[in-house]
Amino acid sequence: MTALIARTTSLRAVGRKLAMRAVGIVAALGLATACTSSESGGPSNQAMGTFMGAAVGGAVGGLAFGSAGGVIGGALVGALAGNLVGRALDNQERARLAQATQTAFTAETNMPTNYTVEPTSTSTSTSTSASAPPPTVVGAKPVAPATTRADGSTCRPIELTATKNGQTTTETTTFCKVAGSNDLKPVSV
Repeated sequence: MTALIARTTSLRAVGRKLAMRAVGIVAALGLATACTSSESGGPSNQAMGTFMGAAVGGAVGGLAFGSAGGVIGGALVGALAGNLVGRALDNQERARLAQATQTAFTAETNMPTNYTVEPTSTSTSTSTSASAPPPTVVGAKPVAPATTRADGSTCRPIELTATKNGQTTTETTTFCKVAGSNDLKPVSV
């Protein structure tokens, strides 16, 4: 009986060592994911979501199951959930730009429509506002009056602007709307 207890204790110690190694591996993978940069040079919201999800999921899985499998499984589930949340944040910025474009399509020429998308905190700890990323500002401005094409569609060139992490991108695109529809489609003229 004493030998069985000693063997069980020894197996638990080995399991803890494996769990700690798995935590190290998950942390390394999370850091590698977080180093995936966005167009602005910093980590993208999607990469940060993946990293934070993996870290939290791995910790919860390790504590709940007390094994390397629990850490790895928790990290994988957390990374997937964090990735989806991070992608949604990027989608929020795109959705606001689409909304600005819809508004600009019917606005007076050179009258901009801007939206500010506040960054979402990726940390549960208190942090100073100096460490928080700046908000993303997206905008759309019609640069010429709307024209009607032979097929009945209405078209208008709109200047799209996005300022994220201090870098501004501007592009002018012509959007058209088919008669009777509210959907705008970018076209090349």
